[in-house]
Formats: sequence, structure tokens, C-alpha cells
Amino acid sequence: MVCFMFYTILETHWPKLALLLTLTLFAGLLFAPALAQGFATPFIVLTLGMGILLLALRNWRSHRAGKLSGLELVRNVFVETACLLLVFVLARFVGRHVAGFVGEGYGWRLALLSALLVGVAAGLAVQKTLGKLVK
Repeated sequence: MVCFMFYTILETHWPKLALLLTLTLFAGLLFAPALAQGFATPFIVLTLGMGILLLALRNWRSHRAGKLSGLELVRNVFVETACLLLVFVLARFVGRHVAGFVGEGYGWRLALLSALLVGVAAGLAVQKTLGKLVK
């Protein structure tokens, strides 16, 4: 019961929490880069893990309500998890190259901002293209 309430609260407030974690990491990179780099990996793992968990929970609820068959449940969880992982991979690799290019000429703060913008663009691109596969 407590676990279900935790998931319900987390599902409701997850976008706010993810934004808060991202802004905290971004502020840490601006003001204490050496310290924030140590926290980057746990933040990313936490964000990714909770995202996958909430995707699976949302699809499970749809399955329990009779909106999805078993095959559609598996397909949706697979496609949404693949999309989420693709966003992280694109943001990581493309953002690193863009930040390296921008950082050489304009400084690390602008490089950090450009990498963040590339990550947002990667997320939107994956959502618009592969998000159409999910019922």
C-alpha cells in the first residue's frame, strides 16, 4: 500500500522532480564543477531508472484497465524504453561533440549550455519520430 502511494505521488510529481534534479546538476556544474561531476552519474542513473519504472507502471495500469492486450503492453514498454535510452545516448554522444566544438572557441559555460540544448533537441526528435509507435 505504501509502495503504491509512493508510485502515485512520484508519477504525479516526476516532471518537477526530474527538472529539479537537472537544474541542481546544472547549477552544480556552473559553481562547483569538480564536485558536480561526481554527482552526475547517480543523477543520470536515478533519472533513467525512475523514467523506465514510470513508463512500465503507466502501461501496466492501461493493461489492467483492459486498454492494452498483453502483446501491446510488451510492445509499448519495449518501444518507450528504447526511446528513452536512445534519448540518453543521443544526448550524451552528440552533446559531447557539440560541447567540445563550442568549448574550444567560446568557453565551457557556453559549451555546457549548447550540450543541454542538444539533449533537449534529441529528446524532442525521438518523441516526435518514435513516439508515434506507442498506442
